[in-house]
Amino acid sequence: MAAGRDADEAFRTGDYDRAIALGRVGRTADSVRCFDRALAGRVASLDALRGLAVLFMLEVHLGSWWARELPAENALVSLGTMLGGMAAPIFLVLSGAGLSLSRSREPGLFVRRSAARGAALLLAGVAFTFAEQAVYGPFGWGVLQCIGLSIILCAPLMGLPRCARELLGIGLLGCAMFARWLLGVPEVLHADQLKSVGSAADYLRNMLVSGFFPLLPWTGFMLLGTGVGDRLVAPAGRSGRPDIAGFSLPVLLVLGGAVLAAGGLRPEFFPPSLSFALLACGICLLAIPALGAAGLGRAGPLADLGRISLTVFIVHHFAGYEAFRAAGAMSSFELPATLGMVLVSWALALLAARAWGRAGFRWSLERALSRLGRPPPNKLNTRPAD
Repeated sequence: MAAGRDADEAFRTGDYDRAIALGRVGRTADSVRCFDRALAGRVASLDALRGLAVLFMLEVHLGSWWARELPAENALVSLGTMLGGMAAPIFLVLSGAGLSLSRSREPGLFVRRSAARGAALLLAGVAFTFAEQAVYGPFGWGVLQCIGLSIILCAPLMGLPRCARELLGIGLLGCAMFARWLLGVPEVLHADQLKSVGSAADYLRNMLVSGFFPLLPWTGFMLLGTGVGDRLVAPAGRSGRPDIAGFSLPVLLVLGGAVLAAGGLRPEFFPPSLSFALLACGICLLAIPALGAAGLGRAGPLADLGRISLTVFIVHHFAGYEAFRAAGAMSSFELPATLGMVLVSWALALLAARAWGRAGFRWSLERALSRLGRPPPNKLNTRPAD
């Protein structure tokens, strides 16, 4: 009885994590709202972190496209390169976290609807890379295809225990290194090697191990991200605090990634290393609760930008690369001018995302994907997955 009164009080005062921990979950309308509201705050923080990753992506892409020279010895350039390099790992880890959150909300329909979303994203990626042949080549394998196919592959694995999925993710990173050695793929790949496709075998090799975003190891990042999502969903103990609030695991992950990077396993982007995976998971586990605590996880420009990250990825290629290439302005600006242009681009992206959010993100890729993932009325299984 006391626990029931405590759960009712926690629900009434808005402490939804504690209400869940004390047992107020199930099929009643109040319990559904309790679960949704507890999850909503964490999803908003996840969107805000994705928004930060979008800013990092814009910085590293636009800087490399617009600057006449990026001196490696410049501290600002080095910092920008490091932050920009973390954007894609964070995106893939957050995509895995999104799978876990989706399964907790609609377990009965999860695999089928994830497959539909993944297939749509895969087809969108094929169309995008074909349109962007200057960057990816005629048959490039880019991040949209990688995320789409990885969603299709990972969704059926969500029934496995969390530790099994995380071990499988680490195993895929190891398989990637072995596959690169077996096929003679260079340690560091450059643009011409990434988009060189002369046959079906070349395309398959790029898709699996040597393209811009090969399934090995990036699918491993997504599987590791499902563990991050599980920690977002499940409160820990009777305190009602989410499991993610513990600092020991994320700190160990970040330190482990830093040690591996310092020991020679550098966080190279092509191909990504284990140090990248550890850093990305640790950063996500630390940043999501930190953003929520700082109030940045609430609705705002940063979270809005994170909600349209895939659309921004597509738009910035055409606005920042194709438009400047057509005008003959690629690699034409000094470093201070480039920095100013990037900051202006950040401001415009945040303002546009905020305005677009108020209009319901109409015509965005994310809105189309959400329609594919929306269950029909009266068929939503609202009971959290075990």
